Amino acid sequence: MTLIEVMFASVILTMVVLGVLQAMLQSRRMTEGSVRQASVASLAQGYLEQLKSIKYGDLPSSPTTTPGSGTVADWVATTPVSSVVVVKDSNQEDATICLAVGAAPTSMPAISSLPTDPSRHVETVEIDSMSNSTLQMWVWINDMTGTNVVACKSIVVVYQWTVKDGGRTYSYSDMMRSIRSIVPTD
Repeated sequence: MTLIEVMFASVILTMVVLGVLQAMLQSRRMTEGSVRQASVASLAQGYLEQLKSIKYGDLPSSPTTTPGSGTVADWVATTPVSSVVVVKDSNQEDATICLAVGAAPTSMPAISSLPTDPSRHVETVEIDSMSNSTLQMWVWINDMTGTNVVACKSIVVVYQWTVKDGGRTYSYSDMMRSIRSIVPTD
């Protein structure tokens, strides 16, 4: 072999190795993104399950208008039943969730259209050592009792999380819904 042939072979081998390395890095980034997405979805599902486990009679409904001047104290003082629930957060500490005002959305709303008042629950979630995610969550509980429906409430959770990956920040959002009836679950 001549020196030129060896140089061409080295260049071709370098291009192939760089292509494989790039594919491996992209695969790892996608896997990490999936793990983060599953972790946040699991956290939101945990909140939903905690809400479903509240006794039906103690489960509040979303207020029809913003309580008072819109402070957490006003949400707590909403009568006849407070529009606040206390659940455990990702660190197993008590978290106060103020219910969003009005009827729950029926399809995924634009996050920019959701309120920034106390009904927006915000927490930082450490998913891996490389990045923290910020979770924003809105919860609606609406009474569905009416024609052909007896003692039933819908629970809707809309959540958005942001994650920093390298120099970029990504935002994702999703929605979960469930129904809580008066039938005892315990």
